[in-house]
Amino acid sequence: MRAANHSNRRAYLLLAACAISTSLAWMGSPRSDLAPAMIFLASGMLLPPVRMDPEARQSGAAWILLAIPMWGVLQLTLGWSAYSQATIRGITYWTALAVAFAGAALAFQDRYARHLLLRVLGILASILAWMAILQPYVGRLGVGALTSAAPDAYAATFSNRNMYACFAELALPAVVWLGTRDAKTSWLWLCNAAAIAGSVLISGSRAGGVLILLESLILAGICLRGRQRLIPIAVGAIVAAAVALAATGEGGFTARLQYEDPLVLRRDIYRSGIEMISAHPLTGTGLGAFVAAYPAHAHFDNSRLVDLAHNDWLQIAAECGVPIAMVWAGFTILLLARLRGQMWAVGLPVVLAHALVDFPLHRIGVAAWWMVLAGAALSPRHGDGRRSDRGGRWSLAGIKLPSMRAGPKQVPEPIAPSGRS
Repeated sequence: MRAANHSNRRAYLLLAACAISTSLAWMGSPRSDLAPAMIFLASGMLLPPVRMDPEARQSGAAWILLAIPMWGVLQLTLGWSAYSQATIRGITYWTALAVAFAGAALAFQDRYARHLLLRVLGILASILAWMAILQPYVGRLGVGALTSAAPDAYAATFSNRNMYACFAELALPAVVWLGTRDAKTSWLWLCNAAAIAGSVLISGSRAGGVLILLESLILAGICLRGRQRLIPIAVGAIVAAAVALAATGEGGFTARLQYEDPLVLRRDIYRSGIEMISAHPLTGTGLGAFVAAYPAHAHFDNSRLVDLAHNDWLQIAAECGVPIAMVWAGFTILLLARLRGQMWAVGLPVVLAHALVDFPLHRIGVAAWWMVLAGAALSPRHGDGRRSDRGGRWSLAGIKLPSMRAGPKQVPEPIAPSGRS
């Protein structure tokens, strides 16, 4: 029962931290990442004691992910960082993401807990999608409209249209999955899925629009292959087509696709990032120190601060060096190898593809959800929520834990007294 309480508290705390991180995503500042990062670190304190065995030492995705902040500590110790304070923030940030990943792998093993995770994500994404659809007509809503610190705030809480598109890419498969599972409310979930896809097109995010359309085709193929409630899915597709018509206006998806150079300014930033890698191929410039190292390699000046590479893969290599970039690539390969048959996790590789032209992994409002979903996808028996065959205990990369749901209490049978009756 105590282990079940630990799992419940961890699940609720992770969901609360994700919600808080999303509500702070509009700030777009490294300092805004520290509050939810502290909550994620606190959730790690609720982990019950575990017993390691040889299997756990052979495969542990969380330990692979922890290599990034550990490398940042080494950079600080050896003086390799171009900006020590930024590296300290980077260590805190990536440690929190690793804790979120590990905590999710433990908290969302049970199928009921995973349903809770997907429902919370689906409800939040649906609300934000309808707010995003209304935004062109009624103006900015929510906290982003209350401050001048977020002039490009989108869907109430995201700093720009691209970060909202990344969040929508994560949430869309979960909402479609919910629509194929719940017969009574399938039409509602699938209409919300259509709204999510349409809102990304309305936002005008070019990479987001292309990827959300590709993701929709993949999800439709999965649903058609499984013959899962084709009529509601067809209705959702019709609604999506109707909503997408609004994307043809000025500043919409189709209008922005007509730009002559889709990588304007980004191309020069990529050149600077490649030069950083060439200058520090093994040590990197320091975790989180891209903003300090960039001016020495800048190729343009438009009077705006360039604090991110607009390519998460390139930024990890520039800040941490090629070896850590290969470690990150190994982590993603391990993740992708375990996603087969998990329709609700289709958004994970889609966001990794979007990270080639944007920075979703460097914004806690998106990265937190990505890590939590990745941890849930890599948890043991994540397909059907069954227990391990060994003694009725869960196994996570060799770490044995009691089940989240406490079974009936076993009462020993009374022993007959010895001797004569």
